[in-house]
Amino acid sequence: MSALLKLSPPSPGIVTEVSDYQAQMRYTDGDLIRFRNTFPEKLGGWEQRDASVGFTINGTARAILSGITNLGQRWIIYGTNTHVYLESGEAFYDVTPYRTATNALTNPFATGSAGSNEVTMTWASHGITTTTPSSRVIISSIASGTIDGVTIAPGEYFATVINANSFTITPVAGTGASISGTASSGSTSGGGAVNIRALTNNGPDDSTIGFGWGASTYGSSTWGTARSTGIAQNTRVWSFDMWGEDIVASTGDGTEEIYYFDMTNVTSRGVTLSQYVTSLGLPTTGIPAKVGRVLVSTPDRHLIAFGCEPEGSSDFDPLTVRFASQETLNIWNADELNSAGDQRLGTGSEITAVRKSKGQLLIWTDQDLYGMQFIGPPFTFAFTQLGTRAGALSVNSPATVEGVAYWIGENNFYVYDGTIKVLPCPVHNLIYGGLRPDSTIKETLSMLQSQKIFSAQVSKYNEIWWFYGADSTNITTDVTTAATDINRYVIYNYVDNTWSIGQSLVRSAWEDSDAFNTPVAVDLSGVVYNQETGFDNNGSAMTSFIQTGYFNGDENGDQVFFMDRIIPDTTFAAGNTIKTEINTKRYPNDANVVTKGPFSISSTQGKLDFRARGRAFQVKIFSDAVDTQWRLGTWRVRGQPDGTR
Repeated sequence: MSALLKLSPPSPGIVTEVSDYQAQMRYTDGDLIRFRNTFPEKLGGWEQRDASVGFTINGTARAILSGITNLGQRWIIYGTNTHVYLESGEAFYDVTPYRTATNALTNPFATGSAGSNEVTMTWASHGITTTTPSSRVIISSIASGTIDGVTIAPGEYFATVINANSFTITPVAGTGASISGTASSGSTSGGGAVNIRALTNNGPDDSTIGFGWGASTYGSSTWGTARSTGIAQNTRVWSFDMWGEDIVASTGDGTEEIYYFDMTNVTSRGVTLSQYVTSLGLPTTGIPAKVGRVLVSTPDRHLIAFGCEPEGSSDFDPLTVRFASQETLNIWNADELNSAGDQRLGTGSEITAVRKSKGQLLIWTDQDLYGMQFIGPPFTFAFTQLGTRAGALSVNSPATVEGVAYWIGENNFYVYDGTIKVLPCPVHNLIYGGLRPDSTIKETLSMLQSQKIFSAQVSKYNEIWWFYGADSTNITTDVTTAATDINRYVIYNYVDNTWSIGQSLVRSAWEDSDAFNTPVAVDLSGVVYNQETGFDNNGSAMTSFIQTGYFNGDENGDQVFFMDRIIPDTTFAAGNTIKTEINTKRYPNDANVVTKGPFSISSTQGKLDFRARGRAFQVKIFSDAVDTQWRLGTWRVRGQPDGTR
C-alpha cells in the first residue's frame, strides 16, 4: 500500500558538513533562499536606485553610510578605492576630499616636446602617490592658460607622478579640464599664478605583498634599499562615522589624516580635519597626520583613531588607539585639563576592525578582541582583553546586534555575548575548504581577497550576511580558479539559528535600512540597488532554488521504493508557479542518477503525478520566472516498496 512521506527536513537551514546521503531530508544546497521562522522562502528582489540610473560609481565601493541632516535631507555616502560619492535628492555628487589646502604656484606648467600636448607640472613635495588609475588634482584657476601653443583650462586632472616634485596631467572628462593645441617650441614653462589642490590619493583595490620596485606607492620608503620582508598594501576600505550631522572619515590605511565632511552643504567636497579646524579659527597642533580607522564613541563623544601616530611621534603605529578630548576635534595632546589620550594594544600586529556595542567599543586585532569602555577622568577609557586567538579577518567582517558581535575569522565564525565562542556553522566546510554538494569542486575562502569580506545586516529578517571570495579547485583535474573578488555569500539567521548559502548575488558594500526604507547595496560594476525590493533581479528573473539531500524510502534504505505523487504545500506572495526535480539513485556513491522533471506546479494544483524508483531520492524546488515569490511548507510524496527490476 502506498504511504505519504513528509519532505520537510528534521531541522531548518542548509547543511554541507555531511554527505548528501547522510543529510537525508535536510537541505544541502540553495541559492537566493532565506529561512524565515524555520521555513525556506525565496529572497526579496532588488532594483536599481533612481539616482544610479545612467550613473556608474568609479572604483569599487567597499563602504557605505547613510544618514539624515538636521534639515531632514537624506543622504548616502559611498567610499571607493578612487572616489567618495554622496547621494542625495536622487543625484550623485563627487565629494572626494581635498588632501591639501589651496597651493599658489607660479609658472608650474612645462610643455613637452615640440608637436606634443604633454604638460608637466612642478609642485614641490606634492605628496601624490603613484597609483592605477592615477590620483587627481583640482586646478581652480590659471592666470595665463596658453603656453607655447598649448591651452590649459581649469578643472580636474589625473596626475601621473614623475618624482616627488613633478607630474604630468591628463584631463578628467566632464570636469571642465582640457588641454588643447600642441607645443610650438617645446620645453616651455608658464602659466603665471596657478591655484591647485590635491585630492586624497587613490588606494589599491586588491591586497598585495611586494618586495621590489613598484611594490608600494611612490615615496612610501627609501630609494634603493633591499627588502627582506614584503610591503603589504591592503584593499582601500573607507571608514565613516557621524559627528553630529557631519561625517568624519579616513582611508583606513594609515597614510593620511582624518577627513571631515560638513553636511550643511551635502554636495561639497570633504577636507582634512586640520583644514576644517583651521576654517573655524582653532589651533591644529596635535591632530594626527596618519590614522587607520576612525569612529566616534557614544554617548561620551570622543573622536577616536584606531591605528595612529602616538603622541609625540610621526610614525604610524597600527596598534595605537588615540582619542581627542571630549566634544573636540582638535585637542589630541593629553594634559590634566582635557580627556585626550592614547593606548597601545598589547597583542597582534594591527587593528583590523572596530564596532560600537552596548556600553563599550569592540576592537579586533588580527589575533585578539579588546573592549574599550568610557570610565571618565583621569584615564578616560579602560581597555580590556576580552579573548584571544579570535581576530577578525577584515575591517568590515564584524556585525553587532543588541550588544552581541558576530564575525568571520581565519578558520571559524565567532560570536561574543560576554564571552567569545566559536559560532557553530553547518556550512563551515564549504567556506573553509570543502566540496560543493554533490560536486567535484572544492571551495576555499580566498585569503588574498579576505580584506574585501564584509558583513551585511538585514534586520527585518534577523539576518547577518557575509560576502566573501572563494577559490575553486576541481579535485579531478587539480585545476584551481582563484577568486578575483567577492563571489559568494552566506546568511546567518541569529534568531532561528539557521544558515543559507549562495553565489548568484554579488555585492561589494551594503547598508541596512536606516535612513531609507530598504537596504542599499553596490555591485562590483558600481551600480547601486535597493535590496529587498520587489521579486526580481532588477526586472529580470531570479533563479532561486533549495535542494534536499538523498533520503531513503524506508528507515534503513534497504528497499527500492516507487514514488508516484507529490502533494505540494507552497504559499505564493506573487506569481503562481514553482518547479521541482526529483533525482533518484540506488546507492550513495552511484553515478547513475535518474532525473525526473522539471515539473511545474501551480498554486491551485493539489498534486503532481510522476513515476520514479530508487533507494534514495533528492528533491530540488526552484523558480525562474519574473514576479514570483514563494515560501515552502510541508511537502509530501506518495510511495511504496517496489521490486528491483
